[in-house]
Amino acid sequence: MKFCKLHALTVAAGAALALCSGAASAVETTFNGFTNGCFAVSPSTTCTPPTDSSGTQTASVGGLTYLMSNFSGTTVGGFLGIGAVGKAPPAFNTNNLGSFTLTGAPFSYAGQHFDLLVTFTDPTGLLPSDHALFTDRLTGSVAADSKGGVFVDFDNTPQVFTYNGGSFSISVNDVDVSAGQTIALSGTILAKVTPSIPEPETYALFMAGLGALGFMARRRRKS
Repeated sequence: MKFCKLHALTVAAGAALALCSGAASAVETTFNGFTNGCFAVSPSTTCTPPTDSSGTQTASVGGLTYLMSNFSGTTVGGFLGIGAVGKAPPAFNTNNLGSFTLTGAPFSYAGQHFDLLVTFTDPTGLLPSDHALFTDRLTGSVAADSKGGVFVDFDNTPQVFTYNGGSFSISVNDVDVSAGQTIALSGTILAKVTPSIPEPETYALFMAGLGALGFMARRRRKS
């Protein structure tokens, strides 16, 4: 019976330390920000997306219009999906990377490209330390598809960023929109938080607990 009590105390102490260590590494990250975009008439030309965060910025070429968005989300297991492919967003975009709306107006999209600007305001502790936000610029070529729609072909290579506390990558999905449709632009964030090292006091308390368990075991053996 005494051995069972001692064993139970030892297991409890070990579980407590495991929970402390797990809490230090199982940290999810919240990302907040907004998007803007612009169209350029050829691969050799450039455009500059605005930096407005009011939720009303648009950009158009031919019958294709992009509407900016605000987003906020927390990773689960280090993963955060923003937006939903094929799901029409509301009139005001939220929690996607913007949306594309296509009318039936005839237009030649050959040579056009779209620049997406993603501005992050969280997580905090970003590099450089004197800047409150940073941006990711993603480019997609615009072309008419065989069904009368428009296909925006993005460079899907993840863009990696490092900040004071970890790193994350963002990638964006291609968009195929038909005439009369509105399609949300979606993407993926993969975050890696640098695990915090348990404080020395945590180990000191744990070692003190083990010492107390040993002292109790010796007293029981003597008695």
